[in-house]
Amino acid sequence: MKNGYLSLFFTLLGGFSLYSQNVLTEDFIFDPIDSLENLGNWYRSGINSDFNIKVVSPGLEYDGYVGSGRGNCSQIKNAGEGDVILRRFSPDITSGAAYMSLLIKVDSLPTTLTQGYCISFNPNTGGTNLNTALHIKRLTDTSFNLGVRKIGIVDFSNSTFEIHKTYLVVLKYAIYPGTSNDSSRLYVFTNGVPAEEPNIPLAGTIDGDDFTGQAFVCLSNNYAQTGMLGCDIKIDAIRVGTSWETSVLAVLTSVADEKSVQDFKNENFPNPFHSNTKISYQLPEKGRVKVSIYNANGIQCAELIDKIEESGTHEVEWDASNMPAGNYSCLIQFNGKTISNKLLLIK
Repeated sequence: MKNGYLSLFFTLLGGFSLYSQNVLTEDFIFDPIDSLENLGNWYRSGINSDFNIKVVSPGLEYDGYVGSGRGNCSQIKNAGEGDVILRRFSPDITSGAAYMSLLIKVDSLPTTLTQGYCISFNPNTGGTNLNTALHIKRLTDTSFNLGVRKIGIVDFSNSTFEIHKTYLVVLKYAIYPGTSNDSSRLYVFTNGVPAEEPNIPLAGTIDGDDFTGQAFVCLSNNYAQTGMLGCDIKIDAIRVGTSWETSVLAVLTSVADEKSVQDFKNENFPNPFHSNTKISYQLPEKGRVKVSIYNANGIQCAELIDKIEESGTHEVEWDASNMPAGNYSCLIQFNGKTISNKLLLIK
């Protein structure tokens, strides 16, 4: 039988914008690379060590969080002292509070790892005054604590976390009148995204001098031997804002009110198709896209694309010649959104 081709056209509308008070978004929409240095406004501070902060695939995913699955992720892994890299955000946050939300997954806790930090703020005064740092303390080969340090003593939570799981973390630096009373707070979530900031943080401290404001995000790979020797940590989906809404809930909006699929534009609609189908989709911006096929029982039977692609129109072919006739679904995931269409394969 002659192969039939059905062209399916998906449009993910452009015109996205962020809430105005969101000052930094980092989804690591780069191809995997040995060093994040000099990519997307990240730069190294201090010596150039043998252990870089890398970009690896895939990115981290967490249901309900706007940064979930949008790009790849950063990897902090070493066998010694590694790099520290920073990215500046603008404008500086000099009043109220600076919030940083992110996804984190710890994949290795060797006995060489004691406790140390991996991500922090750096103030608008420059230098390397790394503060409001996320600390990890090894408990066992598979479990750890999380804590926060302003600039002095670390306050660890009483909660226990597990390797190979993705957590939503929020760091907050709050600025108050007076001296030595600004606070650094930590919130960690295992599922869901709270619509409002919880009244009580998981950990918090005011120990140490205050800063006039925050202006940088810093990633640290056991910099200056911070106790993170031998770690393997993934960090992704960083958002910085002046409120809970503009960091944790910094949702993307569009002029189409989140309409993400236009009518199919092809002369073969409606299907069926006989053997092969060409799936076309249009991306409004560069990002990670995943195209998968599921059968009527919800079981994935093909993964056609899972990579970062440029904006524009793309096409991928699904060869279904070895699949039984029946109903299928094509799911396209892009920058945290999912669109789908029903397909009918006949033989």
